[in-house]
Amino acid sequence: MTFATRVLRALLLENWGAKLLSLAFAVLLWMMVVGERRSEMSLNVPVELTGIPENLVIVSRVPEAVRVRLNGPRTILTTASAQPLSVVLDLKGVQPGTNTFENLGARMRLPKRIDVTYVSPSAISVEVDLKLRKTVRVKPRFRGDLAEGFRVSEVRLEPPDVLVEGAAAVLRGLEEVPAEVVDVAGVDESFDRIVEPAFPDPSLRAVNRRPLQLRVQLEEIKGNRELQHVAVAVPGGKWTAVPPRVIVRLEGGVRTLSRLSASEVRASVDEPDRPGARGQVRVEVRVPEGLRVLEVVPRSVELRQSPAALSPEPARRTGEFDSLGE
Repeated sequence: MTFATRVLRALLLENWGAKLLSLAFAVLLWMMVVGERRSEMSLNVPVELTGIPENLVIVSRVPEAVRVRLNGPRTILTTASAQPLSVVLDLKGVQPGTNTFENLGARMRLPKRIDVTYVSPSAISVEVDLKLRKTVRVKPRFRGDLAEGFRVSEVRLEPPDVLVEGAAAVLRGLEEVPAEVVDVAGVDESFDRIVEPAFPDPSLRAVNRRPLQLRVQLEEIKGNRELQHVAVAVPGGKWTAVPPRVIVRLEGGVRTLSRLSASEVRASVDEPDRPGARGQVRVEVRVPEGLRVLEVVPRSVELRQSPAALSPEPARRTGEFDSLGE
């Protein structure tokens, strides 16, 4: 008996019980799969875009998923639904314009014996355009009113522009893009803030984006205020100013002026340097920081000795004489 004959005899006759049992299980499994009732299942399957050319950009809205109905043996359907299914649209070789993809069921990777019986939508259109780059200005935007008495003196954006990449049809007519809105309601001091460009079209994006530093300088709105009946202080108590009060006109921030108390404005003159001096003396006015004196009316006042300083000396007692030689 040859070696080949002995091997064939061993394969057929040895362990024939186990071999028959394995064959029976295989036949049973095949009958279960082949004879299993077919079922249907509906799924939302995501749309996957691949092969997008570097010089093109998608400018239309592409659905994120499609609704499909699958038909096949229940066991295989259950297994397939647990897998990451997708409708693959290969954009390799597309040209600028509208490109329509049909027969979406055939673009799914499905196990054998699974059929696609329904797809919604039945076709997907993808519009693409040439991709361009352009440097455009960024325009700051604000919302709300500043605190009363303040205004913007300077707005500076660093850098003032941004390099944008996007569809040629959009970029050709684009000269500036808005920045995100900054709320300034009630703000009463200068501030710095990082802002982002707010692109008006979803096909646009910043290239090599740098932080945009927004610097806003505020200043108080200037105004005037007149204070009447400001008392003129004379040191020493021996003199009286005539007139005793003056009018003071001030310039400064309107909010500072509105909160100014009359006691914070002080008018005064220097005491005369010799007894009995009379005449016009210049009135000096001191005000809080940030305010400026525009006018004092009158600018000078007359000093007169107070009544207490002019009272007569006490009379001498009887018997007192001047030392006058006889």
